[in-house]
Formats: sequence, C-alpha cells, structure tokens
Amino acid sequence: MYDYIIVGAGAAGCVLADRLTEDPAVQVLLVEYGGRDRNPMLSIPKGFYFTLQSSRYCYHYPTQPVGPGKIAESWTRGKVQGGSTSINGMMYIRGAQPDYDAIARRGNPGWAWSDMLPVFRAMEDHGLGASELRGAGGPVGVTISEQNEQVCAAILGAAQRMGLRHAADFNEDDSERIGFTPSTIRNGVRVSAASAFLRPAAKRPNLTVLTGRRVGHLLFDGTRVVGVRARGRSTYRDYTARREVLVAAGTIETPLLLERSGIGRADVLAGAGVVLRVESPNVGERVIEQRGVKLQVRLKGRIGLTHTLNTVPKQGLQGARYLVTRGGPIATAGYDLVCAFRSSAGLARPDIQGIWMPMALNTAADRMKLAKYSGATFVGYPIRPTTRSSVHLGGPSPEDPPLIRPRYVETDEDRAATARILDWGREMVAQDPLAELVESEDQPGPAISTAEQVVRLAQDSPLGIYHAIGSAAMGPNADDVVDGRLRVRGVEGLRIIDASVFAEQPAGNTAAPTMALAWRAADLIRQES
Repeated sequence: MYDYIIVGAGAAGCVLADRLTEDPAVQVLLVEYGGRDRNPMLSIPKGFYFTLQSSRYCYHYPTQPVGPGKIAESWTRGKVQGGSTSINGMMYIRGAQPDYDAIARRGNPGWAWSDMLPVFRAMEDHGLGASELRGAGGPVGVTISEQNEQVCAAILGAAQRMGLRHAADFNEDDSERIGFTPSTIRNGVRVSAASAFLRPAAKRPNLTVLTGRRVGHLLFDGTRVVGVRARGRSTYRDYTARREVLVAAGTIETPLLLERSGIGRADVLAGAGVVLRVESPNVGERVIEQRGVKLQVRLKGRIGLTHTLNTVPKQGLQGARYLVTRGGPIATAGYDLVCAFRSSAGLARPDIQGIWMPMALNTAADRMKLAKYSGATFVGYPIRPTTRSSVHLGGPSPEDPPLIRPRYVETDEDRAATARILDWGREMVAQDPLAELVESEDQPGPAISTAEQVVRLAQDSPLGIYHAIGSAAMGPNADDVVDGRLRVRGVEGLRIIDASVFAEQPAGNTAAPTMALAWRAADLIRQES
C-alpha cells in the first residue's frame, strides 16, 4: 500500500512525484501507460519533428468532426515519461498576471498571481538569471536563444514597425511584444518534466515508478477512492492508497478515467454501458482548444534555415555538429520567435499569440517535412478562446477510443479575433526589412482574403495547437468537477491535478502552467497531511 498514487507521468505527474517524495516518510506510486524516455531523440530539441509522428511516444486521438463538411483530424499527446513535455515544441510561456488573478476571482482562492509567481520562480533555472519575475537554480532549465540570423532579424525589424516591443524575456509582461522564444532547453538538451523532476525523484527509495500500465478504473470503498486498477501486458492488478489518488492523466485521459469509474454525466455513462456512481455533469464538457491560422511565404535566394535541414544528408551533417557541440539549428526549439498582439485596438491586452520560424514546410507532403525553397512561417492563434468542445468515453473499456467532438471559432469573440490574424501577418510581411526578403505568399494564397474565409480556413484546416484544457474544470459551484483545492466533488480521497482543471486558458501555452499547477497542488496536499 502507498500513501499516494499518481496516475500519469506527464507535466503534472512528474512534479507531484518529485515534490511529494521530498518527505521520506511518504510512499508514492507513479503509474504511467507510456514507456521510459530513454530514446536520445527525445532529448534533441529538433527531434520533436520525428517523435511527434511516432505512435510509440504519442497518442494520436481521432476526433469526431462537428457539423457537415468538417474534416477528421487527430489530437496528439505524449505517451512517454514526461508526457507532452517530452515531445512538444518546448515553448515556456507562463501566462500572465490577469490569467491567474481571474482564476482566484472565479472563486478559487490560492491561485492568484501572488500565489503562482513564487512557484514559477522556484521552478526556473533561467538563462537570463534571477529577477523579481524570474527564477534561477530551479529544476526547469529555460533558455532564450538569440540567433544572429538574417530572417529572424528581419522579422524582428518588421514587428517593431508594427508597434511590437522587442522583449528580452517574453514572460516579463503582457504587452504587445515580440522576442526569441523562451524554451525548456539547457545546454542544447530538452528539459522535460521527466528529466527535471522525475529522474531526481526516481533515486529516492520512497518512489515506485511503473510504466506500461494503463489505469482503467478507480477503486472505491463507499464514497472514498482507495486505489486504482491497472493493466500491464495481459493482467490487471489493484493498487491501494492510504491517503489519496491523484489523477494527472491530462485533458483527454482524465475525464475518461472518471467516466469509466462512474463519475460523470448520467446520459453519457448510460450510453457507454457504465453504472453511474456520482453525478458530475461537467466531466468531459467545457473543453477549450486553441486554433491557428498559418501564413507561409517564399523568400528570395537561399536564405533562412530551410536549406540547412531539408535533405537527409544535411540533417546528418547538422546531427553530427550537434553531437560534437550541442549547438546549431538542431539545438533550438521548434519556433524561433514568439509575439503577442491585439486583434482590436479596443482590447486592454493581447489576445493573439504568434509564432515565427525562418523555415518553410512542404505543404504538399502528408507528413511534417521541410520545403525545397527558402521560406518563413507564421502561425497565429487566439490565446483565450471561448468555443467549447467535449471529450467522453466511447465504451466501458480503457481500450475503447474516446469520443472527442472538437469545436473551433464559433463564438463571436473567437470569430472576430481569428478573422484578424491573416491580415495582421500579411501586414507584417509587407514591412521592411522583412518585405525586402519576401518573394511571394505560398500559403494560404490570395484566394483567402475576407474575414469569413479566414474563419472558415481556421475551422477546416487541421492546425491544432494541442493546448486543450477544461474537461474537469475547477470552480466554486456544485457542478464544477473539482473545488479550489482540486478535490473531486462527490467523492473523498481523489484529486485531479493536470491541465483539465483550468476553466480558461492561461494566455499562451499549457506546459509551464501545468507544471506550476502541480507544484502548487503539492503544497496544498502537504498542508492537509
């Protein structure tokens, strides 16, 4: 028997395992369906172009398009120690003060910026050093690689003509700004939740880590959750917890585990052949996912980074360089520059995030592949969308695929914000010094021009940002899945600690906020022990 059982070794689960086992008197079990993060490709920053396409390290969940003519696509998540932090683009975007203060204002004390900033500072080992807003010496290495590269310099110059401030640290404020992307990289090596938190914790005798085990159901004693039932290669085994079960399985898997265990909407459970134990109508509901619009341009001549990596021999050469120096284009994150801007002058703060890279993808290829020509790519997306999706179980077995019904850009706010993205990107490309380098627009092309066409492009193009939240959202009301201390309503001994508890998007990305959420949750758990 263990004191705590953690389900999922992703961004949150690794942090929990580390922080809870700091107390040598506490016995912790961490259960992960994926494997260990041993493949060196997982540590190479640009290796994510390959691991993202791997079924060994990723779930590729099929979705069910909502509405006629909508295309089927997949939602990708990490299936390995470290979860999505082991296969993502390594962007370390924390969100801003108003995002966390809004969580507290919604009736969740303890999650305001004054509570969370100390957590971020404690977590970080920032390459720019410590300040009032940054940390140094923490487990999560953060690097800002300012590259002396022609196209990046032109993008920065054009952005400043568009009114964006060049920020040395994108996370320092919430203004309209652009800067080189803060990335979870240290000395040319990816920093995942597994490498930052789990590897040190795994050396402690009070942590047991099981991989290749899929948790299918929660175990109950009356209204109290007392453990989990997990399956290995062929057999099921029960594991029990003296104190609590901590579900950190993510926005997709967490509601599925609750529903298979009888916690959820009565009609959903009945349709899947599951007996209702606790009515919780918002399990799997109120899901929010960001949706992007892409602009890709051809550049004049052989400039930018496309030509350094767009053939197998070139990739081999840069790979050898990386092995010797831990430098070069392979040592940098997926997106070189990040910006934030307002879709309307009347807004108080930016509502769009944009990412830039001095490379172009082959738009005709069915897999992620670089183009043969020089190019630059911009992707913009609303960072606080309001359109809601849902995730529910498709049957009583863990092997039954989920029913993911994605919806994008349907509210008036989302449509207005999204409609502005392409025009803004085109205006930026038309600014010198970037305009001097551009030959033509490659994607989407001049046929897409009106606001309605841009909205339809966003809805119909499979450009997911993979930042879904909200399927087990935190709140003060009786129908909110968890309370402000992340305890599941209607049962005892069960908490949810992952991105599913965010009721709204922390502006930007989810990896850093989810690790900080787990760090803060560990403090709450230890206060009650």
